[in-house]
Amino acid sequence: MKYGRLLLHPEQFCLWHEVHVLTSFPQRLVGLLTQKGLPRGHAYWFPSCSAVHSWGMQFALDIIGLDRQQRIIAVRRNVQPSSMLRLKGVNSIIECEAGYPYPLESMCGRRVTFEEREVGYEETF
Repeated sequence: MKYGRLLLHPEQFCLWHEVHVLTSFPQRLVGLLTQKGLPRGHAYWFPSCSAVHSWGMQFALDIIGLDRQQRIIAVRRNVQPSSMLRLKGVNSIIECEAGYPYPLESMCGRRVTFEEREVGYEETF
């Protein structure tokens, strides 16, 4: 699994400092199901994805849709557990805690980039 952060362009502002990129089927299948919540500043990114579900989850999410150029094109706030959501025109999806404090709706059209970082030994435990 890749780890890193997502930055808003052009100013390189860090939107999420702890991002888990879920690319394999098992990672996507489990997603956030094992979590009881998501700390502020943490997010899960689902590349090549336009629909998500929250069946079996225990908390609400904010869902952000990106197009092929990684521009924010959709924001859905406070998606409750046991929901299914499909976003038209979206190429990837970011999930973060409901009530994310930044005005993501006003950032539509802005591009984000992923900055990968290696997981250190101390972070594996």
